[in-house]
Amino acid sequence: MTNSLAKLIFIFSLLLTSCAAQKGKKTTVEIINNLPDGTTLTAHCKSGDNDLGVQNITTIWRFSFVPSFLRNTLFFCSFAWPGQSKYFDIYVQTRDEDKCSFCAWRISPNGPCRFNGNTGSFDICYPWNPST
Repeated sequence: MTNSLAKLIFIFSLLLTSCAAQKGKKTTVEIINNLPDGTTLTAHCKSGDNDLGVQNITTIWRFSFVPSFLRNTLFFCSFAWPGQSKYFDIYVQTRDEDKCSFCAWRISPNGPCRFNGNTGSFDICYPWNPST
């Protein structure tokens, strides 16, 4: 019985150590304006806990955060430029956590494309969220 309890305590302590190590690991999202002719991209990104405010992006804007241990972190953004307004979930922990800790996105009229470390280009593209 004592041997089993010792094993259980050891496994539990390994789990706690692993969780503590993950707790401080930051993720950075980079948003790159890829609109034509120097058009300013207006972005407003939020999570359930954070409103990052309105950003007027002429080239690049970044933000960082620590993803949730529960794997439920979500940052969603509205993007606007003259004549257009779009929405996209810029960071979905279950989609992105294992793919990037520095998640670079190019925002174009056709949609957002994430940088692919395997190919060295922005070829992981998604459609805009449906309009609500």
